[in-house]
Amino acid sequence: MHGVLTHATLARIPASALALLGRLRAYASVEVRIEGEQAWVRWDEAGFEILRALLPVAGAEFYGRLDSKWHLCGRSLPAFEIPEDGFKPLATMLTPARVHVVADTSDDQNAQPRVLLGLKRTSLYQAARAVLCKPRALSDWADMATLSELRGLEAAQSGELVLVRAIGDAPLPTLAQSERYWGERLLCPLGHAPDPDLPESALLPALGVNDDELALIRHSAIEVIPRGALRTLTRASARLGAGA
Repeated sequence: MHGVLTHATLARIPASALALLGRLRAYASVEVRIEGEQAWVRWDEAGFEILRALLPVAGAEFYGRLDSKWHLCGRSLPAFEIPEDGFKPLATMLTPARVHVVADTSDDQNAQPRVLLGLKRTSLYQAARAVLCKPRALSDWADMATLSELRGLEAAQSGELVLVRAIGDAPLPTLAQSERYWGERLLCPLGHAPDPDLPESALLPALGVNDDELALIRHSAIEVIPRGALRTLTRASARLGAGA
């Protein structure tokens, strides 16, 4: 699984936010096209630095090429009216004299910052804390599991998928055609980390996830799960979920 911004090489932002890219003027591939109060920014290098600078910008949109067509990151349909010319090097469009601070005009002083969250690959080891599987696979496993193997597991079902979460140090079942996740309340696929790589305590409030909810990052989308939907896993509940 790839992060939603893995292939981003183009962004549309308010022109007033260009000052945030001032320290990237040395990169020749970073180019800008101004359209009224909006600006298009494209790049071939310094992608991570650009994304880190523009992620907090309200109204920022990120695009990537897929099969030679532009797509809004996280969307499958092609995006049209993407400019192909009229771009100039950032160094000629932005000078130190033009850098200025944009005041926060929000009336809500308690509003959480905007976060556009993706995934990036990581080699760091993380213990699996949840598994996403089919109801039938879970039911077949539960029929053969011992009471000690069932103990310490909770589950929630939505349609044809079941999320099984370990409580404390309880081991997770090994199931065929399943997806394993790590994290306590922000569940990420094994082998991946949130992008931007911030602690759960910072990302969850910024994503609007309440204290009584979990967030599952899957297929470039975030699914919010109420804690109350997770119930103690038993053989009976596993069979019921599988329609047995």
